[in-house]
Amino acid sequence: MTRPDPQELLREFAALNRRRRDEGISPLELQRWQDLHRQLQRAFPGRPPLATGGRVRVRIELNGEEELRDSIMTNMRPVGLFVHTPFAPEAGYRFSLRVFVKASGETWDGDVEVVSHNVGPDFSTASLGMGLRFTKSESTLAAALERLQAG
Repeated sequence: MTRPDPQELLREFAALNRRRRDEGISPLELQRWQDLHRQLQRAFPGRPPLATGGRVRVRIELNGEEELRDSIMTNMRPVGLFVHTPFAPEAGYRFSLRVFVKASGETWDGDVEVVSHNVGPDFSTASLGMGLRFTKSESTLAAALERLQAG
């Protein structure tokens, strides 16, 4: 197996690094960004660390509000949500989540923290993903979840 070109890895990392601060990256792209960071640290030992500070925004797309309603985790206060993904950062990892609902075109944001792995809204352990709680009480995403739960 050939080793990847460090310069190519650096270009890919830089592109994801820009997007993770701006419009956001998918959960799988977050995993790739973190993997690239580790690979580049090994490829360039002794060099200054790569810039990974600042906001990490993860963007997910849902088909409609029903899909968002189904992701609500009622065992958290304020409500939290479950995001399906084969990858979940470690518990305690914090990021900004942007949820885009295709049917309505609405976008909601909230700062979240990973609190569980592979435990869905109905306490099922059959789903891959992460349970998220809000780290700030005021967010458009938290308000949307509260509204959906009440309605």
